[in-house]
Amino acid sequence: MRISTVGLSILFASGALLGAGPEAKPVIAKGTFRSKNLTMDVQSAMAFHGEGLMDKEKKGMLLVVVSNARFVSSVFADYYDRRRAIDRLKDDDTGIVTFEFEPDGKYRGYSFYFASGNGCGYCGGGDVAKVKLSGGRLTGTLKATDEDSDRALDITLDVPVMSDDHGPALPADGGDPVRAYMAYHAALVKRDAAGVKAVLSDNSLKSYERFEKKKEVDRYLDGLAKEHPVKSVRVVRGFAKPDTAVLLIEGESPYSKLSGEALLFKQRGAWRVDDELTEVKLQ
Repeated sequence: MRISTVGLSILFASGALLGAGPEAKPVIAKGTFRSKNLTMDVQSAMAFHGEGLMDKEKKGMLLVVVSNARFVSSVFADYYDRRRAIDRLKDDDTGIVTFEFEPDGKYRGYSFYFASGNGCGYCGGGDVAKVKLSGGRLTGTLKATDEDSDRALDITLDVPVMSDDHGPALPADGGDPVRAYMAYHAALVKRDAAGVKAVLSDNSLKSYERFEKKKEVDRYLDGLAKEHPVKSVRVVRGFAKPDTAVLLIEGESPYSKLSGEALLFKQRGAWRVDDELTEVKLQ
């Protein structure tokens, strides 16, 4: 990570996954996480349920992400796999540390990566957390000093746990959200710029139009295709609220099998694709 020895710079951004605005109740996340010569000043936190950090077979674990970036949890709420959406934001200036708890709030461990030789796939145990889970909020402190690894943390948390409700399951045929997504798939495979544009959400359409003005639509479509299983795709299942739908997908790219999710919004009277996140599917 491109970070000075006095600490990570605070990241302010206006992209789709970072935002600014009031929460229902202020999210308190402050303190520091130091590893070797790098210190991350904590500016925000999010809490949600997901797969275990080390044991992915463990479902419904409580994960708390802290960062020097100012995340707004509502921006991530519609994603099915919030950790996958957050991990996409890691870069030279954005530090992310993920803490794992049992569903009842019992501390288990944490994971982070700042730079080559400065990270931990899973550091567990120890008397680190003095937290309680009550009323849908996790409050308390995370404190520890490990001289052997040259690592120390002192973080105060008061964060709401995101709801797991993504709406009712879609019908067997997927309904209108799946039809909109498959229209997107067909247009992207053909590199049909007009067809892709017709099913993009308002936010994605702004990005498209920026490339369009620079006469770089092909480059924009190439970027979409990198996340998309262009050889074949199927919707495994999906959920929808009145204006938001999330589809869990599997498929193939020219190089590997993929799995992930697509996020759609109902705008201007129709379902439109807002985002797609995929990763290589492990056999």
